[in-house]
Amino acid sequence: MASGFPDWQIRAFTSAENFEQLRVVAAAVEATTSFAQQVKSVLIYNDGANPVHINFDAVATLLNMRLPAKSWFTADLQVTDIHTICAAGETGTCFILGTY
Repeated sequence: MASGFPDWQIRAFTSAENFEQLRVVAAAVEATTSFAQQVKSVLIYNDGANPVHINFDAVATLLNMRLPAKSWFTADLQVTDIHTICAAGETGTCFILGTY
């Protein structure tokens, strides 16, 4: 496996009863996008051409988790607010699915 990617992935199962979807356009100015209520887990897909830095329930900076273009992240996190920011001169579009 020269690519560094595993040929398998962990399947995540949740006891969610409902979900909410958000679309976020990240830019060089930190922005906050909120779910209607606290969610139990999140899946974030960066559909843009640039990396997006993400933080949960706190201000995002360029030192926070970097989600590369065309990649995704999933976690069992109880959060309400998703904070995003891009490097100067860059933008990115993320699609976020929260389950509760």
